[in-house]
Amino acid sequence: MISIRRWAAAGIPLVYLFYLPVQSFLLPNIFDRHLELFALLIYFCVGVPTLLFFNGIRIPLWLGFLNLASAVVLPALIILQRQISNDSHIGAWVVMGTAVLLTATAVRQHPRLAILGLISLVAQIVISYGPISFISAGLVGAIVFVLAGLGVSGGIRRANLEAENYLAQQTKALATIAAIEAAQDARQERLQAVLSQAIPMLKTIASATAPLDAKSREEAKLLELSLRDEMRGRGLMIPALKSEVARLRALGVEVAVLDEGGMDELTAEEREVILQRAIDALQVVTQGRVTIRSPRNESFRLTVVATIPGQAAPVLNLRL
Repeated sequence: MISIRRWAAAGIPLVYLFYLPVQSFLLPNIFDRHLELFALLIYFCVGVPTLLFFNGIRIPLWLGFLNLASAVVLPALIILQRQISNDSHIGAWVVMGTAVLLTATAVRQHPRLAILGLISLVAQIVISYGPISFISAGLVGAIVFVLAGLGVSGGIRRANLEAENYLAQQTKALATIAAIEAAQDARQERLQAVLSQAIPMLKTIASATAPLDAKSREEAKLLELSLRDEMRGRGLMIPALKSEVARLRALGVEVAVLDEGGMDELTAEEREVILQRAIDALQVVTQGRVTIRSPRNESFRLTVVATIPGQAAPVLNLRL
């Protein structure tokens, strides 16, 4: 988010805010002009908080509406005071003073309210003094001032949006990196566990001086299948599924476990629930072939298909 130091953002406008009414105080009989004094009180009471108060760039909505109401009331009070005093020179600060208030409102992220206030200011002055007031009353300068504030407001909004998008992308990238690192660590742990199981068999094979007996060959075959499961099944190989795969293979069922990333975004608990449902469904299988697959970019997370050679319809065809 855009961060601006309070003194840097408000210092010069605040000086200008106080400087504008100086001429009115120098004119005689200031304390007899009650409506102008009331307008000045409103002007300072809303102008100072708008410039100085509240953390962040955005002021509360209620203050924005208060500024809009002030932008409507201030010109009306000065116009009425001029009519009462029969002096068009008093209250010369009101056009640029209202413009300063509206510009601050725009910069502090209420541009629509600033536009409504500007329309009210222009309408009141032009109706009261005619089109010549664009030059004589300084309306052109006020309009340019407020438009500049609207431009600054839009720039801050765009910059904040870009900063938020960047932070979101950075957070997403960091989360992806963390997930990849976690997956790599988990994979290494699984491989280490499998290798620790494989080393005794590999040593037996390496030291054997005669062909392995049937039992040893079966153990080697199951070990090779376990290694394949760990490499291809990745995150699916929770202890419960390992036990089920071992049960099926003991019955002579051919089992393939394929993790293609379909459950990478799930929590461990969610993954375990889905896999447990698959394990429960596999209890009916006693022969044939079973494929457990977690495809990516599908509406489902896991498929479980059990077939028997020579039988067209699968014994089990489950999507979870």
